[in-house]
Amino acid sequence: MPKQQSYRHHYVPQWYQRGFLVEGCTAFKVLDMRPHVYRDDKGVIVGKGRQMLSKGPDALFFERDLYTTRVLGVPNDDIERLLFGRIDSTGKDAIKAFVENDLEKMHFTYTQVFEFLDALRLRTPKGLRFLRAKLKARNQQELMSCMQEVRRMHCVMWMEGAIEVFEAAQSATKFIFSDHPVTFFNPYVFPCDREIPKGLDAPQHWLGTQTLLPLDRDRLMVITHREWGRKQGERRARKPRTNPRLFDNPMIMYDGVQRGRQLSEKQVREVNYIVKMRAERYVASCTEGDLFPERHLKTTLWNRLGRFLLPRSFATALQVGFMTMKTQDGSYYFQDEFGRRPKSKAEVDRAMKHAKDMEAMMKRILGERFNDNN
Repeated sequence: MPKQQSYRHHYVPQWYQRGFLVEGCTAFKVLDMRPHVYRDDKGVIVGKGRQMLSKGPDALFFERDLYTTRVLGVPNDDIERLLFGRIDSTGKDAIKAFVENDLEKMHFTYTQVFEFLDALRLRTPKGLRFLRAKLKARNQQELMSCMQEVRRMHCVMWMEGAIEVFEAAQSATKFIFSDHPVTFFNPYVFPCDREIPKGLDAPQHWLGTQTLLPLDRDRLMVITHREWGRKQGERRARKPRTNPRLFDNPMIMYDGVQRGRQLSEKQVREVNYIVKMRAERYVASCTEGDLFPERHLKTTLWNRLGRFLLPRSFATALQVGFMTMKTQDGSYYFQDEFGRRPKSKAEVDRAMKHAKDMEAMMKRILGERFNDNN
């Protein structure tokens, strides 16, 4: 049996952390929102740990043996090396192509973006606590097994959402990141909401739940359910989106990501406050002042935050009918914007007729253009 090779398991990859460093800076300012409390033999508090820390990517956001399992009593780190090692490697390239809007590379790596996001959310201490609560894992061995079974559980609904990359290039305040980087934000589900287990987040499939991920200090990825983009409201915020599901093989497009909107300094601070409030314990930045956005905001009322993060109307325009794909063997695949397929033979026949009519029309148009050019 191979000997365990790794013990320090980073749940936020070092390459991701480096995207938040400024040139010439090698360490972050880290805010510990729950410093360790020291007590004497009688239980009396005699001191507290430091609230502000200074750490580099190699010394930040890791735990010893976080993913270690035991086989016949022997520690095993295959999950860290073989599973997360691969996801981190492919995720790094996929995120780079996504940030640079390299469509040629995104054609091959787009789904890996979401696989990386899913791992980044589930592998943190907060994510593992969520899995333990939902899947009733009794020990470390069961928890690691369950995590492998349900990984990619967020990917389908993310890929079907409206996706936008916001920028903070014009803001003096930059995005911070936390020990739970993939943030679920629902403006009508306040922190400490009674319906949500303590320390966990609003469910992904609720209409009002948006996903926020700072990609680096200047870029923020936001994923919104299309129905929420069309119509918001407190009553709708906790309703499930249409056809919510964890696993599927949907038809997706990677050229519809919205880009270019610049956020003001106030807006960046609102995002940082949301990230901070949904963190487990730590937030980090190169600038200490960025870790305290609440000092500069006129209001921190949850349902007044992040309204600017809603997608533009053309990004959530209602799609009518089925999207169609013709495979190499000549068969057709149909799916609507929520991943639903035709339910009856009559629906299939109508979709097939429409697809063939469109195909014939396109061939005629292309044929006419070809003849005109010759």
